[in-house]
Amino acid sequence: MRVLSTVDAWLDVAHLSDPDQRIAGWSADYEAAFPSVFEVYYRSWGSHARRVEAAKSAPTLIESVRRAEGRAIELLQTAEQDFRDHGLIDGDDLNVVLMVGGRSSNGWVADHEGQPTLFLALEYLGLSPYDDLLVVHELTHVAQQRLSADARDATYTSALALLVEGSAVTTTRLLRPGFSDSAYLWSDEEHGEWVSRCEVSAPRIARLVLDHLDTLDDDEGVAPLFRNREHGHVPARAGYWAGDQIAQALVTQGIGLSDLLAVDAAEGRRLAARWGEQLA
Repeated sequence: MRVLSTVDAWLDVAHLSDPDQRIAGWSADYEAAFPSVFEVYYRSWGSHARRVEAAKSAPTLIESVRRAEGRAIELLQTAEQDFRDHGLIDGDDLNVVLMVGGRSSNGWVADHEGQPTLFLALEYLGLSPYDDLLVVHELTHVAQQRLSADARDATYTSALALLVEGSAVTTTRLLRPGFSDSAYLWSDEEHGEWVSRCEVSAPRIARLVLDHLDTLDDDEGVAPLFRNREHGHVPARAGYWAGDQIAQALVTQGIGLSDLLAVDAAEGRRLAARWGEQLA
């Protein structure tokens, strides 16, 4: 595992007593020390508008960020071994960036310096055990990009996104058993009612999936599937629930984790279509 941490540079700024100096130093010193990291961050997961508040609040987060850095490394070491034991990663396949951002995203996988890389935002890591579930979920995406060319390089349709996200949820279930649906799908215990609503709304979710198998996953037409945006009787982020249903069924049928994570776009479309036709 190769870990790049921005924490020391962030601490240099966080310890500045003058708020104006912290605001100036956030961009000029902290972000400037890691240009490739923040280029990835602001491409899709961060917001420049949050810089000022992040700099202002930095002193209040010093101890929690230090703890989160140590906790993240422990979780990553354990998860890395679990993934190696299951044959999901090998060699030097795990690249990690530990950073402090503007509390806009907690974890994601993106290409960094030519490699699929797991990013964790320490100011937003969350509490135990949900931080562990997040790490395993996002590490699954690294494994997917190693095992499936489509997961790494293909343009994501809603069908492919269903399988990619659903397989990450199901893999987390298998490697970290014993938690609730809310924990696996939301990293908290506050969404039990949302799970029930997805179950009741399954035919409508399936219809939306069928109507948009080839729609790009960031299109407004599929916003209820992958974004925190409800529409009609389709709950927000319902695609994660649907994808998890599809992936769990595959595991029940005997597919191994390596094969589950290696699914290509064509197979993902077939599986999403079959699920939709069964429930619509």
